[in-house]
Amino acid sequence: MRLPERDLLLSRRAGVAWPEAPLLDRLALSPTADVLDVGAGDGRLLAALRERGHRGRRVGLDPSPGPGVLPGEAETLPFAPASFDVVLLVRVLAHLPGPERALAEARRVLRPGGRVYAAQHGEAHLARMWAALGQGTAVAGLARPGWEDLLLAVTVGPEDAQAIAASYGLEVKARDLGAAFPLRDWLHLRVEILCRNLRPGYLSKRSYPAALRRWAPRA
Repeated sequence: MRLPERDLLLSRRAGVAWPEAPLLDRLALSPTADVLDVGAGDGRLLAALRERGHRGRRVGLDPSPGPGVLPGEAETLPFAPASFDVVLLVRVLAHLPGPERALAEARRVLRPGGRVYAAQHGEAHLARMWAALGQGTAVAGLARPGWEDLLLAVTVGPEDAQAIAASYGLEVKARDLGAAFPLRDWLHLRVEILCRNLRPGYLSKRSYPAALRRWAPRA
């Protein structure tokens, strides 16, 4: 069955994948830095870095890795201390049951003077996304309050991120990446989630973290 919101989201996506170039433009990484991308997925961010002439070591890690990406968890990085100049956590912290452990591990594998970059969607961007998704759903019971609960459960705001990172001795600087994640490019993830194992009802913010841990290994 074709859901009306599936057509809506696909039309907004317009065939565009995650926009890696704007993010790399803003990070301006050293071309010789050894980089670890935690939650690398299919490795497209590192591939984009390679295409820019990056000469340092590039390592990707993900619990469901694509080709060329190592299997592993953010909370237990399989690397020796002081192994990398840069650790990337792009769209990762908000989906982890233990973001504090992930940041502790990032600090452990970081060399002196290295940097951890953790990018998340900002509140204004998320508000636009949920406004687009708030046009209705074909699943009984999945009304706007349900989406709001889901949003609250998976969002790590700047204040939360700063407090968590600072507690592990990391110097924190929050930067607004602006249009690095255009709305139309973010929504394709919602298509996958909406169309995967649909069931009546919705997850509250209280039950979502446990459900996410069960679902994530199969995603």
